[in-house]
Amino acid sequence: MAGSQGVTRRRRSSITVLVAVAAALALVSVSCSKGRDTTTTAAAAPKLISIYVQKFRYHGVPSTIKSGYTQFWFQNKESFPITHEMIPIALPAGKSATDVQALAKADGPSSEDTWLHIGGDMGSVDTGASIIETLYLPPGNYAVACWQTGKANGQPGEGPPHAALGMVAQFTVT
Repeated sequence: MAGSQGVTRRRRSSITVLVAVAAALALVSVSCSKGRDTTTTAAAAPKLISIYVQKFRYHGVPSTIKSGYTQFWFQNKESFPITHEMIPIALPAGKSATDVQALAKADGPSSEDTWLHIGGDMGSVDTGASIIETLYLPPGNYAVACWQTGKANGQPGEGPPHAALGMVAQFTVT
């Protein structure tokens, strides 16, 4: 009899644990979705824009993006080892990618601090690597730029910021 009571207690204990886990999961799912629309629609899903860098130029940057959440998939497709980044910046009225490049030539890497960064930077991405970042973009004029200073083919020393070499791309959010 003592043996059967031990089995019964273990079953009750297992059932109690299962019920407790199920209740906890139910509470977590309710609290996480409280006050939110949990339905997924194509309109709510962020747009995915694939951008890559090759030969110190961004490729795939659209000229116009609709306002809202946008995912950027940034890939470094250089044919030699080098680190690049894709830093989204807001362009003040009357400024363009040409101004970003000119200031990078004149002031070097410190010119980056002149511009308002949107989100974070997209991280330093080595050749063959990529990163995805989601940003909310209100209407306005923007650019992406690289202020890394590494030289092509792993040459020693620092070079000018890549933005000074033309690694800047402008787009408008409507």
